[in-house]
This record gives sequence, C-alpha cells and structure tokens, in this order.
Amino acid sequence: MLPTLNLSSVNLLAVLAATAVLMLVGWIWYLPKVFGDAWSGLTGANLKPASRWLPVGVLGNFLSALVLAIIVNLAGAATVVDGLFIGILAWLGFIIPLEIGELIREKNPFNLFLIRVGNNLIGFGLAGAILVVWR
Repeated sequence: MLPTLNLSSVNLLAVLAATAVLMLVGWIWYLPKVFGDAWSGLTGANLKPASRWLPVGVLGNFLSALVLAIIVNLAGAATVVDGLFIGILAWLGFIIPLEIGELIREKNPFNLFLIRVGNNLIGFGLAGAILVVWR
C-alpha cells in the first residue's frame, strides 16, 4: 500500500528556501574563480546564462526542492544529518545516473562530469538539511 501523499505537511517557505539554496550554490559554483572558467573551457560555452531560460531554471530548482521535501517527510527525517543523508541519497539515485547518461551519450570529459555533479551534491545535501530543520 502506498503512503498517503499529504502536501499540507510540506512547509512551502522551507521549499522556497531550499530552492534559493540550490540556485545560490549553482551561482557560486559556476563563478569564474570557482569552477566557471573550468566549465567554460571544457564546454566551449560562455558563462552568461541564457536569460530566457532562467524562469525554467527556477522552476526546476523549485520542483527538486518540493520533491525532496516530500521524500524527507515520507522518510520521517528528524535531524540535520537525516536531511543531509536524504539529499545525498537523492543526488546519488537521480542526479548521478542522469549525468552518467550525459557522460556516455555526449562523450563529455570526466572533469566536466565532476563539475556538474559536485554542484548538485552540495546543493541537494544543503537543501535536504534545510527541509528537515525548517518543517
């Protein structure tokens, strides 16, 4: 029997905070002096985002935070470590397989794979922690 999905138990402010953290981590991660120059060198792309896609990026981060909040609630996570663990588990089960697919299909350099998954590891871990602490 499936658990009942009760969205009323999800704190929307916590989801918005986790969304902001996911975006902030990505923004910092791709600064030129952090990994932005390395990413740009590996992809041949410039660091200026396509502004027309920014709302879609915000929506994607919101959906990630919302689903992570649902998973945190379903798991009954109670501590920061629980949230961090669930965020890392979601990263391991969802982000890594998707990025491995990109690595294989696009024949991306392994360093590009590491840059891309590193950003999500930190973001998902922090988002999971926030979602447990701020219920």
